[in-house]
Amino acid sequence: MTEEASAEARGRRSPDETALLVTIALAALHLIDHVLRADGGGWRLVHEAALFGLAALIPLRRLPRIRLALAALILVVLQVTHMFAETPDDQYGTWAHGVSPLLDALGTPNLLGIAQPAVGVVSVAVSMLLSAAVALTLVLFARELGRTVRAAATALLVLVLAADAVYLWAVASTNRSEVARAIAWQDSDVLDYQRLPSRTVHRRPPAVPLPRALEQELTVTASGGRRDLGDFLRSTGTTAFVAVKGDTIRAERYFNGYRHDSAVASFSTAKPFVSTLVGVALAEGRITSVDDPVTRYLPELAGRDPGFARVTLRQLLTMSSGLAQQDPYYSLDLRAAALRDSRIAEPPGRRFDYNNINTVLLGLVLERVTGGPVSAYLEDKVWGPLGMEADAAWSIDSDASGLEQMQAGLSGRAVDFAKLGLLYLHKGAWRGRQLLPRAWVEDSTRADTTTDPAAEFQYNWWMRPDLSGDYWSRGNHGQWVYVSPAHDVVLVRYGVEDGYDDWPAVLADLARRL
Repeated sequence: MTEEASAEARGRRSPDETALLVTIALAALHLIDHVLRADGGGWRLVHEAALFGLAALIPLRRLPRIRLALAALILVVLQVTHMFAETPDDQYGTWAHGVSPLLDALGTPNLLGIAQPAVGVVSVAVSMLLSAAVALTLVLFARELGRTVRAAATALLVLVLAADAVYLWAVASTNRSEVARAIAWQDSDVLDYQRLPSRTVHRRPPAVPLPRALEQELTVTASGGRRDLGDFLRSTGTTAFVAVKGDTIRAERYFNGYRHDSAVASFSTAKPFVSTLVGVALAEGRITSVDDPVTRYLPELAGRDPGFARVTLRQLLTMSSGLAQQDPYYSLDLRAAALRDSRIAEPPGRRFDYNNINTVLLGLVLERVTGGPVSAYLEDKVWGPLGMEADAAWSIDSDASGLEQMQAGLSGRAVDFAKLGLLYLHKGAWRGRQLLPRAWVEDSTRADTTTDPAAEFQYNWWMRPDLSGDYWSRGNHGQWVYVSPAHDVVLVRYGVEDGYDDWPAVLADLARRL
């Protein structure tokens, strides 16, 4: 008598039945996790199919080979989905979407909080346990089907457990290994500021909140028609939107679980803060000229390659340095990445080529000329004087190295990011003080090719010929700070994804209508 038949005769469940029921429970929990994360994409359908497939194994106990084959198929689909499609990082990150469509319609915040990292870890743990449980169930199914089948099922279980072990190692090693970061975090995410170590950029009391006016009903032109602003922002994965006209907030909206006091990730909208500090350092005489070679401040570059003496600070600011593409986003040592690994690919000044290593080098220059962390210089010269409402955080590469992620790592309130736009709107002046030279603001935001090859990019600000006079910073996953001097408007949009393919046109239209 088989173990299954013996268990049935005693009125108890066999081990494979018990394992299957546990696996079905984990699959149901995983599906609930998808619903709570508002992840309604194709991968949710995969997990719905997996749950129904696992339930279908119950009546197939008399057809062991079919049951084994179906269980193996479910395992392969789940494992491939977790490893290559809906990665652990994706599961962690989609908590930033916040609420399900139903809860959003009811106006109820995410029941599990805003972008909770701990909940994201639970999501990943459930995925790993589910794959391991399916693999164990497969082994139990194979017990009565011969040695070869048992060996194959056991090998699958070992592979699944090994993959889970590698991921657990990676999670525990992210402050020691770039390989671990690549495995555990994979692509960049709006919650990266919660994972990386950081330095605080302190506000300077008293805070100076912007005054607010009664909000008006607003519409935008998008996809060939007029749409309600709130509906458009919600549908595009927006988390924070602030519209300022005449130094007064005319609209402030938050979505997907975010609030006024929520931190948003800057990504490349941090770059204008770096170029602003270069302008301040120039005004203070710490930097002599933007046409200085970078080797004047980082001489070790010339020691490695004399060609660096032809790269100027202006070329770093305008992304025309000729350096080879390099994006050390998850680097543990940004200094080494910039000073040791950067190389010249073509003559500087010839071509615009957006390259994050340029901003890292500018940050190193600032560190050298100020003698301290760039975050401290930002606090002293910009964040404090602008009367920001809250502290910011600037992610650093690692505790050991301690260099700020110049190209992307600032996080803070959306209303505070709007104030940098206002500083530029007012030509560097703020409440009677000239924090930044007027000439620097003009050079930073003028579409011009007399000193560099690209009219659409100056000193980390973007512009476009068909939107004359407007300029903006933009960051990965749909972060925007948009300035329209002709309309005295600053618009800020942060989100978990781009959500739309022509934000400048939408924001320009909105600036005209405010």
